[in-house]
Amino acid sequence: MLKNYFTVALRNLVRHKAYSVINITGLGCGLLIFLFVQYERSYDRFHRNADRIHRAVYQSKFGDQTNEQVYCPPGLAESLK
Repeated sequence: MLKNYFTVALRNLVRHKAYSVINITGLGCGLLIFLFVQYERSYDRFHRNADRIHRAVYQSKFGDQTNEQVYCPPGLAESLK
């Protein structure tokens, strides 16, 4: 029975080449997006207190422009403790 399913699927892949390429490409892109999102959401989750990890962002303003940097002044870590 399973062999029959594969035979029918292969026959349809050969018969409808353009449609098959579009479907397989779409499935591949969907899987890549899913894996990327899963990786981004699991970043730093291996720490014991992962919910307590924060990111400090330094904002500097020059006139009407606001610039955000991950850099923070050297004494910030001691003052936050």
